Amino acid sequence: MAEINKILKELWRNTYNGEDIDYIEICSDEESSGASTKRRTYNYRVVMVKRHNGARLDMRGRCSAGQKVLACLLIRLALAEVFCLHCGVLALDEPTTNLDEENIASLAHSLV
Repeated sequence: MAEINKILKELWRNTYNGEDIDYIEICSDEESSGASTKRRTYNYRVVMVKRHNGARLDMRGRCSAGQKVLACLLIRLALAEVFCLHCGVLALDEPTTNLDEENIASLAHSLV
């Protein structure tokens, strides 16, 4: 998870052109069950770190449609970089209609 978040942080900083979010990362919380079992359950969430005060907030319900799309695409890129060695093709089927022109250009540059 640390390697994914490291790549995701770099991708976000190189791609996102807004001034409000410094970077994003994936956080996981282990869910404890009443019974002691060998199986663990994790809840994953995407967190944004605010640029000016470093506050960490869940992205759900707090970000724009464009920020959501960009986060989805960059998470896929980070996962592919960590888990897909020697992969020549990556399908990114998220629509970019909610991205502004600057973020579309930055995303295209990140893909090259």
